[in-house]
Amino acid sequence: MNQLTSIIKSIIRDSGPMTFAKFMELSLYHPEYGYYSSGKARIGKKGDYYTSPCVHPAFGEIIGSFIFRAYEVIDIPNFTVVEMGAGKGFLALDILDSLKRYKRELYERVNYVVIELSPHQLEEKKTTLKKHMDKIKWANSLNDIESESIYGVFISNELVDSFPFHRARFKNGELHEIFVSLQNREFIEILGEPSTGFLKDYFDGYNLKFEEEQELEINLNAKKWLSDVARVLAKGFILTIDYGYLAPELYNPSRMKGTFMCYYRHTTNENPYINIGEQDITAHVDFTNLIRAGQSLSLNKSKYTSQGQFLVDWGILDILERYSGEKESGDFFSQKERVAIKNLFLPEMMGDRFKVLIQEKNIKYTDQTFYPESPFRISLQDSTDIEGE
Repeated sequence: MNQLTSIIKSIIRDSGPMTFAKFMELSLYHPEYGYYSSGKARIGKKGDYYTSPCVHPAFGEIIGSFIFRAYEVIDIPNFTVVEMGAGKGFLALDILDSLKRYKRELYERVNYVVIELSPHQLEEKKTTLKKHMDKIKWANSLNDIESESIYGVFISNELVDSFPFHRARFKNGELHEIFVSLQNREFIEILGEPSTGFLKDYFDGYNLKFEEEQELEINLNAKKWLSDVARVLAKGFILTIDYGYLAPELYNPSRMKGTFMCYYRHTTNENPYINIGEQDITAHVDFTNLIRAGQSLSLNKSKYTSQGQFLVDWGILDILERYSGEKESGDFFSQKERVAIKNLFLPEMMGDRFKVLIQEKNIKYTDQTFYPESPFRISLQDSTDIEGE
């Protein structure tokens, strides 16, 4: 039994069953032993999982193109990019490399703010980003940023899925919360009345029907995070990239056990009570929740689409063509580059699994071509109409 497991069991013995959200918070973010805060999070081919920035720099180059277009629309010299959940800093590195190479005007003016609480991950980011250190500012949380001080873009890649979430089950037509308890010194799950009324209120207006014994995840932290972003953003865009669905697809009865998953050394499991503090715990994002929460915060939805379509719309096929120029030479490295780029946008790979939500605040368009629509279309499986579409 590791130290964190002992700590969690001690809390349950002293205070009684805890919500899954609390269990997940301790597992991932305990100051000393949490998966993220302790430095045990491993990203990349030799780690527990990999993200789009690990696949190819083209991902960051496309985000750089998006940022430059936002810069043109906002039209302010003091332009800022804020990234939260920056991992090892690979996305920031690729964005800044791309801006320096292709958009030098913006690179000279941009302020790049990285939000990072963990000292372990902060040091990793500083190592990755050492050649751009004069462009970067560091903050522990959004609370360190003044209200309505940001004119620019807030970006996150695979951030929201890592927020601690509650788990619930429908039984006899009622929503019951799943709590973590102990029996014979081992973790067990028990049902109880919801720990907060926000859990029952979450589905108001969704017009969904749930099956008997259907389980699901409810992320109350997502709206709070978006509220914090809205507070600091004076004018600009919020770019959220993550795996997830709109509510009708996410809470479809075909997912009777919900979507939560654990990642450990590139293997997956559905047991959060092993490898505590050493494995990631995530669940698919409810993008309907983010869209509706945004509307209540004066954050208008600009676009919701798949990662594949977003990358195509913003020019990844041009980047692919750049590498295809060496095709006839049979260069093995170039072939690997092309395969990696295709993995980012093809529907059967990462293109359909990940979704992109663009929200905007105080944007008044004089040019209606902010979002480019490529004639090359990739179907979005999750296309159910929602309020505000």
